[in-house]
Amino acid sequence: MSYRKVRFEYYQVVYRKASDKKEQRDRLFDLLLWMDAASKKSLEGRTYDYYSEQARLESAYWDTELGFSFLHFLRLRETNLPSKAKKDSEVEPFELDDDEYLGEDVSALYDETNHVLMLQRNKYSLGPEGIEEYLNLLWNEKEEQIYLRPISPPNAFDVARRGSEYRKINLRFADINTSISEGFKDKFKSPLKKVIKSFGDYEGINAQITITMGKKKNDSLNEETISDTLDDIEENPEYFSKAEIAKKDNEDSRVELIDLFAHKAHDFGNFKMEKRSTLSHQAIAKEMWMLYSPNTDCLNRQQKINQYLKT
Repeated sequence: MSYRKVRFEYYQVVYRKASDKKEQRDRLFDLLLWMDAASKKSLEGRTYDYYSEQARLESAYWDTELGFSFLHFLRLRETNLPSKAKKDSEVEPFELDDDEYLGEDVSALYDETNHVLMLQRNKYSLGPEGIEEYLNLLWNEKEEQIYLRPISPPNAFDVARRGSEYRKINLRFADINTSISEGFKDKFKSPLKKVIKSFGDYEGINAQITITMGKKKNDSLNEETISDTLDDIEENPEYFSKAEIAKKDNEDSRVELIDLFAHKAHDFGNFKMEKRSTLSHQAIAKEMWMLYSPNTDCLNRQQKINQYLKT
C-alpha cells in the first residue's frame, strides 16, 4: 500500500473594478454567483483554452452532508503522454482518440462566510494562477478582475515560536564564503555559526541541512536551540535562501510546515493509494472537510483562518 501526500493552500476570493484606485481595498467576491453562472453552461461551454491545452470546471455544488461548497477543475492534457507496458510484451505508446484527453484534476472547498477557497495543489493540474485565470474567463466581466489572495499568518516567526514540539528544520544557506568573510559568527548565537564554518572548510558556495526527529513521536528538537536559531534567521535573513520548520502547537494537533520567508496558510492530507486507481475528487473533498470544518475532531482550521484574515 502506497501513500500520497497532498498540499492544500488557503486563498481569499476578491475582485477589483477597473475604476478602483490603487489605495482602495479589494472587494470580496461572492463565488456562489460565479458557480451559479457556471452551472448554466454545458461541459463544452465551460471549457477554455489554457496555454496550449484546455481547462474546464467539471462540477460545482453544495454538499448538504458536509455543509460547504466544492469545486472540481480539470486540466485536459494531450501532450507528454505516458507509455503502457505488459510483463510479456514491449512498451507501447499511450494513444488517445481525437476527442480524448488525460484529465489532471484539482479540487477546492469554498467557505462563503469569509470568501475563503481551500485549494488542492497538484503540480500536473491548474495552480492558483491557472484557477484565477479560469475564474475570469468564465466570469467575462471586462470591468471586474477576480483574484485569489494568499492567506498568511501575520508573522511566520511568531507562529513558529508558538510551537510546543519541533519535528524538523530545513535550511538552505546563501553564499557561504561571503557569510564567513563578513564575520557572521559575531551575529549568530545558535549552533548555525559552527555549521556554516564547517561548510566553509569545503570551499563550497551553497549548502543545505535538514535536521529531524525521524520516526519518534511526541518528541521535539531542543526548544532552546530552536529559539536561538529562529532569532538568528529572523535577524540575518541575508544568509539564507530557504528556511522551513515543522512544528506542532500541542500533542493533539497536526504537524504544520512553516516557510519562514514565504509562508502561506496550508495543510497536508495523506491518502492511501490502491493499485490501478486514481485519487477521487470525493476523497479529496472529504479530507478537506476534515481539515477545515469546525464540526470535526481536528484542529478548527476555519477559526484560525478567520483570525489570520482579521490581522
